Amino acid sequence: MFHTQYHTNNAKEYIIKHFYTRFKVERVHFISALQAANPHIEHSHSETYATLILLRLMFLYFLQKKEFLNHDPHYLLNCLKRSRQLIGEDTFYHSFLLPLLHEGFSTPHLSSTQRQLFGTIPYLGATLFSPHPVEQRHPSLVIPDQAFEQFFAFFETYQWQSGEYSSQFPYTVTPDILGSILEQYINQQHMGAYYTQIDVTEYVASNTIIPSLFDAFTHIHPDIFSPQSTVWQQLQQTPDRYIYDAIRQQQHLPGETTREYQDRQNYYQMLSNKLRNGTITSINDFVTYNLNIRQFAYDTIQSITKESYLQTCYQQLLNLSVLDPTCGSGAFLLAALHVLYPLYQLCLKQMKIQHLTRYARNPSPILPANHDYKIIETILVNNLYGVDIMPEAVESCKLRLYLSLLTHSHHVQNIPPLPDLNRTIHVGNALVNLVPTPAEPAVAYKEDEEMVQSFSWQQAFPTIFKHGGFRVIIGNPPYVEYSEKTFPYILTNFVTRSCSNLYTCIIERSHELLSLHGRQGMILPLAAFATRNMQPFLTSFRHWFPISWVAFFHFRPAMLFSGGKVASIPTAIYLAKKIGHEQRFSTSLIKWSQECRSFLFHRLTYNQITTPLDPQNQHYYPKFGHCHDNTIMQKIMGHNLIRTYIAPHHNHNSMFYRTAGGLYWKIFVNFSWPYHTTSNKKCCFIETYDRDVFVALFNSSLFWWYYTVTFDTFNLKDYMLFGFRFTYPQRPEIIASLRTYSQLLMDDFCKYARHLKRGETGSYTIYARKSKSIIDAIDTILAQHYGFTDEELEFILHYDIKYRMGQDNESLEFD
Repeated sequence: MFHTQYHTNNAKEYIIKHFYTRFKVERVHFISALQAANPHIEHSHSETYATLILLRLMFLYFLQKKEFLNHDPHYLLNCLKRSRQLIGEDTFYHSFLLPLLHEGFSTPHLSSTQRQLFGTIPYLGATLFSPHPVEQRHPSLVIPDQAFEQFFAFFETYQWQSGEYSSQFPYTVTPDILGSILEQYINQQHMGAYYTQIDVTEYVASNTIIPSLFDAFTHIHPDIFSPQSTVWQQLQQTPDRYIYDAIRQQQHLPGETTREYQDRQNYYQMLSNKLRNGTITSINDFVTYNLNIRQFAYDTIQSITKESYLQTCYQQLLNLSVLDPTCGSGAFLLAALHVLYPLYQLCLKQMKIQHLTRYARNPSPILPANHDYKIIETILVNNLYGVDIMPEAVESCKLRLYLSLLTHSHHVQNIPPLPDLNRTIHVGNALVNLVPTPAEPAVAYKEDEEMVQSFSWQQAFPTIFKHGGFRVIIGNPPYVEYSEKTFPYILTNFVTRSCSNLYTCIIERSHELLSLHGRQGMILPLAAFATRNMQPFLTSFRHWFPISWVAFFHFRPAMLFSGGKVASIPTAIYLAKKIGHEQRFSTSLIKWSQECRSFLFHRLTYNQITTPLDPQNQHYYPKFGHCHDNTIMQKIMGHNLIRTYIAPHHNHNSMFYRTAGGLYWKIFVNFSWPYHTTSNKKCCFIETYDRDVFVALFNSSLFWWYYTVTFDTFNLKDYMLFGFRFTYPQRPEIIASLRTYSQLLMDDFCKYARHLKRGETGSYTIYARKSKSIIDAIDTILAQHYGFTDEELEFILHYDIKYRMGQDNESLEFD
């Protein structure tokens, strides 16, 4: 199963990459043709308009492949040929395409002249292809036929299929695949935005939307979800139904070590016992134990037979507002649609069953023949909200949502007008409120207000604010450094502005927009939860969200984000609740290979954080994936800070290290580096404290553990290094042992080290993994000093060992 899914995902990724690569090239040709024919238009306007036209053409390609356009699967190409023959060269754009977009789809009843020009086409509503500002400013714009011909030739090399992707048909483009391509393209035009894969978006959507629905239901009917209710008995009777196959699997998973396999089997037994024993009795538990929350939601709705409860369920579905404040081309909103759709289906089905049971002679019309279309239309109108600063992104988002609706239409004659998404999906700057509130004065504009796309949340969504805010907010905000010198506007009244990155302000704005009982889920750089400059955000995060789950992901060997020019960035996904008794959960720092991607999120395991906040080190949200993480940290917190042993002036009692490099080892030595680099550092200890004791300490696996669970896994900052806690030993035998092993380690480092040359630059490579036995001896001594149990020592000795000792990761090179 996992191998099949892996190959299917690989095939989809190949199509996405292949199409996207060609799309970029063809787009450049299209822009060049447009610019050559219209030299008076600014290049930026040409780029924007070219993107808009191409988005619309792709949308039309799906319609024609469903034979919605004059029953012709090659409608656009044939119309281009006809335009050339009957009207002349370079007339397709003005004589056919613009009238089709602006009049054909927006006119309920076509005239005979229009029917002759367009053939049989659906009326899609008045707002689908509204005239763009570029079209209004440049009514005489020319686009050569050859530009369209070249793009159609590119499109014709693919199969356009409105259903699910099948790897049996290579070079197939589905709406989901096109969505991924558009997400990648649109986001990469905007610095700091990343293409988010569907497993990420659906994990976040499922674990915010479904809990929000249950929260609302419980508030109205507390009896149905009380710990003693029958709802929870289904967990006791069939526990495996709610444990993902990736956890239950008896075979080794791809890339799984023996130790990992045993840990997974133990975790499965623990989960199974909890379910059988009736320990899990809240929707939050489903998030914490990463159970199949969608299956539970389906089973729960299907078990409801009381009509008033079903009516409540349906009403709460209608009320469940989901916002992405920086929606891009709509990846998270599409994921929300995928989560909500089956919930509506099941609820309506149960309502119909119960209604037919009571009124057999008078069946309810609650499920019309085209009920799937109606359900999606309802979701688009009632549930999904988005804002983005890029007009192309908003256009793309709307077209993707419309495609999801049209996928469920099978006859062109039966297509109702598309709903107006202009009231739910807006162009605007999530951070710039056009209408000031008492708590937020007007923004200070440094340039033309139009350039910042100022936006009024209250005016755009009055009904939402009447009911207290959005119930769910999800997304992936842009990771963009903010500076008043470089931005056209000044952000005011943001507590997190000093973090100097837009994403912290997006989270702050989202918290303001969230209803009292709301839930939020976002993707952020891992550094947001592990660096000192983000401390205002982290302090606020703890205050904003008393209940939170944070999953941490490394970028090696594989990373969450994919496509094009993606930075190597460790990431974090948080799920959070605005009110409740304080509870914090986290995963360990997750590393995985690409073959494990298909079950990555089914394998997430959270651990509750019970260790109190370190008052001297408030820069991190712990990456604790095991109970031993808590107990080890509590013992460490009883020690002194390393900074108390640092000398105020340079002396010979020195330790040398580097602030960069080393994904799997951090190296500290008692000798100077042979080659100079800007990241070479040294620190000096007070002379009464032997530096070799500290050299041993910092090379230990214990320090690697501390570095991993408290920092960004990318750099090495002095505040993190000297914030480590270690009381200098009083026992002479511990000091002597650490000094002895420190020197043995230095000898071993030098024994295996290699001097390499890279052009004119020298480098010194230390193979730390070759000295693991000496490092283990150091950790054994430190375990004594800190008072670790045998289990805690074993945990430290094997911490991250798969990657630290792997053949691909054996060295740390110092350039």
